[in-house]
Order: sequence, then structure tokens, then C-alpha cells
Amino acid sequence: MLIDDRSGSISQADLMDLLRVARGWLDTPAGVMLLQSQQVVIEEALQRCFGQHLVQYGLAPSLLDGSQEVLRNRWHFDLIAEPPAMPLQEDQWPFAAQSLDVVLLHHGLDFCLSPRTLLREASQAVRAGGHIIILGFNPWSSWGLNHFAGRSWLSEAGFVSPARLADWLEVLGFAVEKRINGCYRPPLATQKWLDRMVFLERFGERHNLPVGGFYCLIARRQMYGVTPRKQPARAFPALNLPPLTVGTRRTQKRKSE
Repeated sequence: MLIDDRSGSISQADLMDLLRVARGWLDTPAGVMLLQSQQVVIEEALQRCFGQHLVQYGLAPSLLDGSQEVLRNRWHFDLIAEPPAMPLQEDQWPFAAQSLDVVLLHHGLDFCLSPRTLLREASQAVRAGGHIIILGFNPWSSWGLNHFAGRSWLSEAGFVSPARLADWLEVLGFAVEKRINGCYRPPLATQKWLDRMVFLERFGERHNLPVGGFYCLIARRQMYGVTPRKQPARAFPALNLPPLTVGTRRTQKRKSE
């Protein structure tokens, strides 16, 4: 079974511009709502994980700041590589195979040139029994309406279907342990209107409805009955980070399966 990656085209320079715009949006009321909801979800997800090495890649560099539920050694990599993040090409992760305990992709698949390439690189670095935690925008939500209608920067984000992503993970040897949904209010511009819609949040969270603005998939790499050898303490013997190069991403509104 092949991992599909149907698409159009965007340059890496345009992708980096899109990422900067999205990060600026995180300071708006809707962006603050998104991050607050996701920090609660990530804290819950990390309680399932154990080990020493965690790598974060994606939208918000400060996502784990102040969290006490993180593994001892953690790194943040980024396409833009603004401090404190380090640069990383999505198709060349500088980690030995099966050397990490947890990889956290915070909307990484929504902002990349090739979702399947990024997912493959990230998954190869996770040890047997380790976890990959993926947060993404849900196309089947009020947030997805902005995506399909071509409104704001949301129209250019990836919006990979969680059902499709679960299939990709299965191909790569992972089993989805849990899906958590969040942000049932639409991404409204003002705090006043977000407060008026809080009843949607309460109802959606109570029933964990699959129509939240984002989803979190917690997946574990299968061991297939073999006890993995203990990995060296260092996640990578040498960190050689190649310079960013111009590339293209094939992007298209993801279709439902």
C-alpha cells in the first residue's frame, strides 16, 4: 500500500512566508484559543509516553514552554529556524534510526512540502515502542470551511484527513492508540464572539466529537514481539544540518476517502 500525496505546487519560499503568517495569527484570540486547547491535549498525550528523547517540529516554537510533562532531553526543529529552534529539512532528519522516544508534529504536516516525506522521516527516527504525536487541522470542521472556501491563510494549510493519516501510520508500522479532538468553536476574529460560542466547546469536549478544528493522533510504533536493543544515550552521534534549499510542495485540497 502506497502513501498517497496528491497535490499542486508551492515553493519553499512561499511555504516559509505562509508559516510566518500563521505564527503571527497565533497572537489573535482564535490563535490563543487554539494553543491553549492544544497544550491541554499534549499534556494528556505525553502521559502515555516514556523515555528520554523528544523532538518537536511544527507551528509553535514555544508550545512546550513551562510544561513539566516532557522528557528529559528535547529539541525543537523548524523550517524557518528562528531561535531557539534549529534548522531542519523535512526530507533529511539528522537522527539515527529508532533513536527517539517521542516525535511531536505540531501541524508539521499542514506546513510542509510533502506530508508523506515528512511523516516517513519522522517515523523512522522513533524507536520500537515509542510514540509519534500528530496535531493537525481537521478538514471536517468549521475550520475546514475556511480552508475549502479559500479564506485567509487557512486555505493554503495542508488539512490532512485524520482517516488518511491513520492509514499512512499503519503502513509505517504504527498503531493509533487514541484520537483527541478540540476547538469546536470556529476561528472567529473577536474574543467577544468566541465567548458567545463557548457552549459548542463544552458540548464537543463532553462527547469528543470528531468535528473539532484540530485533531491529535497518538500512535505507537509496533514492536512485533521483539525486544528492541537499548539505544545510545545520544540521539544522534553527529548533527550535520544541511542548508535549506528551494523546493516545491504539491498541494491540493485533501479529498475524503
